[in-house]
Amino acid sequence: MKLLSPRLRVILIAAVWLMTLAALVIWLGTARDQRLAIAGGPAGSESLALTQAIATVLNEKDLGFTLTVFESGGSTQNVQFLNDNRVAFATIQADSRVSDEIAAVTSLYQDAYHLIASEGSGITAFSDLANQRIAVPPTSSGQFSSFQFLARHYGIANEIPEALPMAEAAANFAMEQGQIDAVFRVRAPGNEAIRELVRDKQLRLIGIGQSEALGLKQPAISPGIIPRGSYRGSPALPEQHLDTAVVNRLLVTRADMDEHLVYRLTQAIFQNRSEILDHSLLAGFIAPIADDANSVISTHPGAQAWYDREKPGIMQQNARLVSAILYMVAIICSALLALRTHWVRSRRMRMHDFNKELMSLAATVRHDQNIQSMLGHKHRLMDILEQVVGDLERERVSQDEFEQFSFTWQAVDALVRDRLLLFGVGEVDKEAKA
Repeated sequence: MKLLSPRLRVILIAAVWLMTLAALVIWLGTARDQRLAIAGGPAGSESLALTQAIATVLNEKDLGFTLTVFESGGSTQNVQFLNDNRVAFATIQADSRVSDEIAAVTSLYQDAYHLIASEGSGITAFSDLANQRIAVPPTSSGQFSSFQFLARHYGIANEIPEALPMAEAAANFAMEQGQIDAVFRVRAPGNEAIRELVRDKQLRLIGIGQSEALGLKQPAISPGIIPRGSYRGSPALPEQHLDTAVVNRLLVTRADMDEHLVYRLTQAIFQNRSEILDHSLLAGFIAPIADDANSVISTHPGAQAWYDREKPGIMQQNARLVSAILYMVAIICSALLALRTHWVRSRRMRMHDFNKELMSLAATVRHDQNIQSMLGHKHRLMDILEQVVGDLERERVSQDEFEQFSFTWQAVDALVRDRLLLFGVGEVDKEAKA
């Protein structure tokens, strides 16, 4: 360093500091891990368990983001969390009321409407809940909204003053103590909390009828069943397939969420579904948002891009039409090319005829000894020139072809003039005009 000038030493030190700073910036940029919060659902719910399974598996991958799952009060609260930008993703029932600012990522599984009643309550249908003591899910959940929707449909909304919102554990305890007559929940068939409630107890599952009519009012609802033996094998509970209404449980995000991020998350979920299945059996029901889905929630563009990755393009979808169009274009182009070739050939043949006539005229002039005949040949030359000039104006001959013709015509014209001079005719032009 002592051999270097002070200015050069300063430059070298500054260069080393700049390279170090650039390396630090690059390292921080590559090491940065984006953290994403997911509102999973209430404690003990399938949605919470499944989102935790998804986070566990995906966080083991080098995806550039880390998922953190939080407990929440349910669909209604999850929608509020998204609107307040407190979470990046959330699980909700497809029949939840959302704005256009919420978009779906994937369908997780199907929830079924459950109505569990005690044997001595006399409840055999949802409409029998009037004036009964009913435990319903907390008001922050989508299940509560579903119960209110059913009550309005069956016309008993004003006749269930004792519909008590409470957590699952509290509702199970109240049912065991005989403090309530029925419990309503929206859960996947085979739900462990419902299984625990009905095990070895005098309870019965009540079907939810008119599911098709419910779908007319809420497109997210569709007919479904609770399979025979879902909660007890012997004796089977329910004893037969039980008709009910079902609704998809969705993973959603904000509509303005980065498309590439949503694409990568969707891709990671489906590519690692088998590993997620090891943590939660519900992962087997994860499915794309179908094009004809009843959900009124639109699919996020990032997720849609993943679902459409293998769809044929416009050209492939209309391969026959495109082939027919290309075939017709080829035929038309071939016909036009043939017509042009014919036109060019006919034009050249016309010029060939003129040139041939000029050469024939030149041969006649060389042997003609009659002055009057020579003057006639002169007039014929002018007639030929007039015809060719007319063809040029009508674009029946090209400029190049006319120039070639002119060279031949001038040579023949000069021959005629020379022959007339040879015969002693001095003013050839005046005689030709005469």
